[in-house]
Amino acid sequence: MMGNMRTEAHCAFFSSLFLCQKAGRKRMNQKIKYVALGIALACTGWTGASAEQVYELNPITVTAQRYEKKDVDVPATTQTFTEKDIAATGADNMSVALGYLDGVVTSGMGPNGASNSSMTSKIVMRGVENGTVVMVNGTPINWRNLYNLENIPTSAVSRVEVVHGGGAVMYGSQATGGVINIITKKKLDNQVEAGWGNRGRQSYKVSANAGSFSFAYDYNKWGTIDKVSDYNTKVTKTTKKNGKTVTVTLFPVHMQQKFRGSEKNNFNAMYQFNDKLDLLYNHNESTNRWSYKYSGIPEGNKYAGLNGQTRYKTKFERDGDFIQLNLHDMDGFSGHIFYNYNSLATHHTNFYSSEASPYKPDNPKYRSYSKEKNKTYGYDFQKVWDQKDKQTFLLGTSLVREEYKNHDPGATSALDREISEGRNIYAAFGSWNRNITPKDTFTLSGRGTWTTGGKKQYHNFSTQAQYLHKLNNNQSIYAGFGQSFVLPTLRQLHSRYDISSPDRIIGNPDLKPQKGTHYEMGWKMETEHRQYKAALFTERIKDDISFSKQKQNGQDYWNTVNEDFKNKGLELTVKGQEKNGFGWHAGFTYQNPKTKEKSQKKTAKTYWDRHYGRILLNGGVDYTKNKWETALNFSYLADRVMTPTSAYSYDTKPYLLTSFFAKYSPNKSDDIILTVDNILNREDVTSHTSSEYYSTPTTFLLSYRHRF
Repeated sequence: MMGNMRTEAHCAFFSSLFLCQKAGRKRMNQKIKYVALGIALACTGWTGASAEQVYELNPITVTAQRYEKKDVDVPATTQTFTEKDIAATGADNMSVALGYLDGVVTSGMGPNGASNSSMTSKIVMRGVENGTVVMVNGTPINWRNLYNLENIPTSAVSRVEVVHGGGAVMYGSQATGGVINIITKKKLDNQVEAGWGNRGRQSYKVSANAGSFSFAYDYNKWGTIDKVSDYNTKVTKTTKKNGKTVTVTLFPVHMQQKFRGSEKNNFNAMYQFNDKLDLLYNHNESTNRWSYKYSGIPEGNKYAGLNGQTRYKTKFERDGDFIQLNLHDMDGFSGHIFYNYNSLATHHTNFYSSEASPYKPDNPKYRSYSKEKNKTYGYDFQKVWDQKDKQTFLLGTSLVREEYKNHDPGATSALDREISEGRNIYAAFGSWNRNITPKDTFTLSGRGTWTTGGKKQYHNFSTQAQYLHKLNNNQSIYAGFGQSFVLPTLRQLHSRYDISSPDRIIGNPDLKPQKGTHYEMGWKMETEHRQYKAALFTERIKDDISFSKQKQNGQDYWNTVNEDFKNKGLELTVKGQEKNGFGWHAGFTYQNPKTKEKSQKKTAKTYWDRHYGRILLNGGVDYTKNKWETALNFSYLADRVMTPTSAYSYDTKPYLLTSFFAKYSPNKSDDIILTVDNILNREDVTSHTSSEYYSTPTTFLLSYRHRF
């Protein structure tokens, strides 16, 4: 009888997944909303309560070495961002929450972590721009070196484990600056939540569980923000002079970018077959709208009437599906099979030509449309032989199939209208952890990676060596050396947009893999209520992959290039939990990241140029007493620069990100929550290139949550 019930549950669950995959995107959105509401109403009789949160100063980590170890026994800089820590940021998505981690630099493009086309908000560690691999339960979710953390709701996350420095030996390409492993909840609470705030903010959430099955649905909406970016440019006209094509400047202009609102839908479903096997499914959709308008044209200029007029509008639509089947520690054997899909559709409408001439009313305004699809799927399995106090062996293998497609009906050549590329990435990896003495441990790791199926093949072997000495049970020192690598993405290799297309991106089939060497030494100490960490690091990356802006026939275009990168620095962190209900953390980083482009072009930066900022301070304090929980968090980046692609970096003011969180629980079933972001209402630049994107003005969200 019980077997039949379990089989029926399995069938029902897989049938729902099949229907979700088959339904059209618009219809699916509506189905999710109605199904979520229906289940929420139907399950009011279910039992389920939130487990009491326990604050751990010395948590068990799995990410650094791919098997469980106490933090103080791990020879690397690590952080564990608990569910309580995440809630204390007040953030509703992981892009915002992770911005308050110690040692993390935020690179933001829009409100609440919103992306602007392929310019996604980034989490940067140790100065490496494209060196952070983001994982969900051990599966990388990066797509062509990008990730959409704003589409991961904090309500679905159990904890986050972070490893600073090169982690490519354990996790492959892209793990150069650090590794972020987002570990999802296996069982969700039965609850509903609704929130409203200024700037058009709305938030609605529902989650429920019934034994082995859990689901959650989140909807988030933002209104308009008049100025998120601006820059100085010029309107030009191309003409012929003495038989040559020349570009004439008509007038200088100051352009302002407006954020015209966004909507996000996120659906999660989880099913536990048993203690060793579970399934996760996620579907997300988001829409971001932007526009640029003329401003700053001097009075008296014949074009002054353009001030305030919309130059063009863009709309970006994303959707994604993530499926993961997880096997947990079956006699040392564990791993997962996964499927990850992301698409980006771009809608672009011009109201004026590049020469500031309005398009005729009887002629459709210039419109363009393109859609990019990125897909990865495969497996990652490992076997651990743990001989307790003697040694531990780990052997593993992985396969990732990458597929990239871009459809651009407006491309000037048929070759560029449909790009389709793919490749297979194979890897074999292993580690040997040896207890030399009761206090001394040595770890040696290696990873071999090779590709097939693509137009260009790559082979790489990376090694890592680490040593840890226990001063006592709660204190250790360590030193390590490691290698990292980043494979060029399919888009970086094969984009064929010519200079007449709107994006004007030129791929480079001769790109070399990015390879780095990393050195680190550090100290850790745990007490009953304190956690202390210090680390010195230095890193050098050869052939760092980036974009370089060039000019041809008066047009700007971008091509992928290799450059060199170097950085060295000091990281200090302290964390405490007091008996009186106070908790706090603080981090200090001093670093000096620099890049140098490897190109003979006139605009190439063949000198060492500064990047990001030298001084980073992160911190926060929280307090819990009776029915109240409050928290204040900040991130401060100083001695910083903006880094244009073809000019020297220049100084810019520090950024200061702040958030306030308060929760009042009148009883065990209800919560009233207030979140305030950018408390000081600062207009700080949160991007780090010549395009200046500003922090969102002060916003608040007031929410009510009910558990049933």
